[in-house]
Amino acid sequence: MTDAQRERRRQLTDTVIAMLAETSPDRIQMREVSERSGVALGTLYRYFPAKQHLLAASMVAWNALLTARLAEELPANDCEPAAESVLDRVLDMYMRQMRAFQRGAHFARLEVELQTSDDPYVRDTLDERAAANRSALFALMDGVPAELARVSSLSIGSTMLNSLILWTTGRIGFPEALRNVADVCRLVLADYA
Repeated sequence: MTDAQRERRRQLTDTVIAMLAETSPDRIQMREVSERSGVALGTLYRYFPAKQHLLAASMVAWNALLTARLAEELPANDCEPAAESVLDRVLDMYMRQMRAFQRGAHFARLEVELQTSDDPYVRDTLDERAAANRSALFALMDGVPAELARVSSLSIGSTMLNSLILWTTGRIGFPEALRNVADVCRLVLADYA
């Protein structure tokens, strides 16, 4: 892609992120995204032939914004010893992610929708995001054996998704969703507190 194409694509995903702050994913229309972003509808469809593709790319862009915010808050000097335990660092990251979903409940609904999609583009897009998120998580788990880090990532991530499903469908409140994720973090990383 050229710089101009990347910029148009970013305009589209930024527009969807802004729209998701206001409305649910099912109410977002491609024409409105085109109008709000200033990108022609035909161009939008060249980048994203299906609405789910645009939503998946926007979710990845939103995740990248969150990841960048978290990275800014990490110590600048990698030589400094981490003041917190592995458990504290992992718990902090997941609690921040969960609170971001709380502030943007439409993003939580979209996450659930995308995770259950059978569209190959959506799956591949989310798989790429998951790989990036795992790398960041494993960096926080420095010193944890690889197999335990893998199982911890799987356990905590599955609990988080399940909690988002239960919360967005009204079966549990957000405090319980948050507690579920925190409890599993503490359980699987108890030896690294």
